[in-house]
Amino acid sequence: MLSEALAKYPYEGLTRELLSLGMSWIVMNAGIEPEPGELADALEGALRSLGDRAKVHTSKMGRNDRQSFDNVLKVWFNRSAPETYGELFELVIKETTKLIREGRLDPRESLKAVRAEKDSTYLGVDYDGETSKPPGKKVTADHYAILPAIIKQPEYYERQSGFLAPTTGGKAQIRLDPLWFSLVALGFFTGLAGFIGGKYYLITKPGIEGLWPYEVEDVIVNGLLAITEAGIKGRVSLSTEELYEMKLAMKLAEENRSIPEEVYPVTLHLISLEGQVYTELKTVQLDLSGLSRYLNAYVERINALSTGGVPVRVELKEGKETVQKYPLWALAEIAEKELERGVNGDGEMLAYIFVKDLYRAINSGRKELIEDSVFRLFRQGRALLEGSGRASGELRKVLRAIMWQEHLEVLL
Repeated sequence: MLSEALAKYPYEGLTRELLSLGMSWIVMNAGIEPEPGELADALEGALRSLGDRAKVHTSKMGRNDRQSFDNVLKVWFNRSAPETYGELFELVIKETTKLIREGRLDPRESLKAVRAEKDSTYLGVDYDGETSKPPGKKVTADHYAILPAIIKQPEYYERQSGFLAPTTGGKAQIRLDPLWFSLVALGFFTGLAGFIGGKYYLITKPGIEGLWPYEVEDVIVNGLLAITEAGIKGRVSLSTEELYEMKLAMKLAEENRSIPEEVYPVTLHLISLEGQVYTELKTVQLDLSGLSRYLNAYVERINALSTGGVPVRVELKEGKETVQKYPLWALAEIAEKELERGVNGDGEMLAYIFVKDLYRAINSGRKELIEDSVFRLFRQGRALLEGSGRASGELRKVLRAIMWQEHLEVLL
C-alpha cells in the first residue's frame, strides 16, 4: 500500500524525500500494509517520538499560506491556522489521527487516490469534513491543502540558477488531503536539523523506501535522527561544507553516537526566505563516516588521558563563563570566526586552513596525509607563536593546546 502510493507520486525532489521519510515511520511501526487503526497508532507514536522537533522554533507562515490553511483547516477539522509552520504540521498530524480513529478518513482510499492534471496534482481523497471520495472530474480544490511554501518553493527556486529561475520545469501545484499532509509533516520533523539564522536545515535520505521494511528503523532512529539532533543541539550552521560536516561529526562524537554506515550518503537542503520566496541555497550530499571514526577515537583518547590525570583541554571564555573545550573543537570555532570577519596579518585564516586540510586528510583515509596536515599546522603555529605575527589571544591559546605533545599524539 505505502510502496504503491509513493510510486504514484509523479515528481522527484524534496517533497518526495519528505513523503518517504514520513511513510518510513508507518513502515517501522505498522508495516507496509497497515490496517487503519495500526496506521493511526503509527502516526501518534511517530509524533510522540518527534515531540521535541515539533517544539523547535520555525518561521511564521506568510499571509497567503496562513489564509489558505485557515480555510482548509476549518473544512477538515473546524480549526483555525496557527502562526508557525511547526505548529501547523503538529496540528495536522494530531487531527488526522483522530479522523482515522473515528473512521471519517480511510487511509487505504487516501493512499490509492493520486490524480495528476495539467495545473494541479491531487494526493488523497476529496475530504469535506464529513465525507470523502476519490478526486473525480470536478475536484473541489478547497478540500485539499496546498503544499506549504517552505517545501514547495525550494523545489522551484534555487540561488545557483539565478533570481527566481525555475529549476524543475513546469511542476504542477501539489494539493494534499489530511493523510498525505501528515506524511509530509512527519518527514519535515524527521529531517529538521535546525532553524538557524533564518535558514532551515533539512537532512533527508533519498531512496530510503528501498530499505523498507527491514533496515529502515536503524537508518531513521540510529542514523538520521541522531544526525539531525546533533544539528539542533549544536546549532550547527553552514559557513563551508567542511566546517559543517566537522562540527556535526564533533557533536556526534561528544555524545558517543556511532552512525550505521548504510545511513550515508544523506542530503542536506539549506532553505532560506530570500525576498518573498523560500529558496534552496544549497543541496549537499553528506557522508560523515570517516570523520566520525576519527573524531570518536579523538574523544576517547583525550578522555582516557584526562582519566589518567593528564588534562588535554583548553579553557576559553564564553560570555561571562569559562568553558573547557577539546582543542580541535575550539580551533573549528575560531575557523568559523575567521570566515565571518576575515583576518589580517601573518595568522590569516590559519585555523580554517588547518581544519580544511585535516577534513580532507581524514576523508582520504590516508594516515600520511593526516600527519602532513598536523605537522604543517605545527610549523605554521610555531612560527606565529615565536615570531612577530599578529593573532588573537584566543588563537594563540588554542594553538598552544593543539601543539602540546600529548595532544599531537592524539591527533596522529
